[in-house]
Amino acid sequence: MTATMDQIRQRLAEIQASVTGIKRAYVRAPQALADSDLPAFCTFAGAATLTALSDGLAEETRTWLMRLYVTPILSGIDGEAEKVVEEFLIQVRNVFLKHPQLGKGVKDAVLPFVEKTVWLGDNGIQILPYAGQNYLGIEFRLNIVTIASVTIANFE
Repeated sequence: MTATMDQIRQRLAEIQASVTGIKRAYVRAPQALADSDLPAFCTFAGAATLTALSDGLAEETRTWLMRLYVTPILSGIDGEAEKVVEEFLIQVRNVFLKHPQLGKGVKDAVLPFVEKTVWLGDNGIQILPYAGQNYLGIEFRLNIVTIASVTIANFE
């Protein structure tokens, strides 16, 4: 009845890959990041809250952490890497604001039971660790609100 986590991950990766300059958007996080795949997105499911709507129906709001790894730290000339990362701050935001229901921009292409997304912003340019290496990048946050079926036990 509800959009699955895998469907949401897949759609997020499709939207991320549509950002100009992104080389890779992983559906599932890899064991390591290849420098040749950078800039690359890795997405992680964050905390969720559930609000009962009626017997058997609830609204779930889950925060998704979309980490963009742009370049290994201490590479290139001073200021160059930061400038490259800066360009993604607005660009990624604008791409996600175009998809308030994670649609594909065509009729009937939204995920089932996704009510809306809420752009929560980013954490600015920062050092992001991954598999023992540090990268210059950005963490973007997005709340996805879905309708979920909840089974109530007998005699409850």
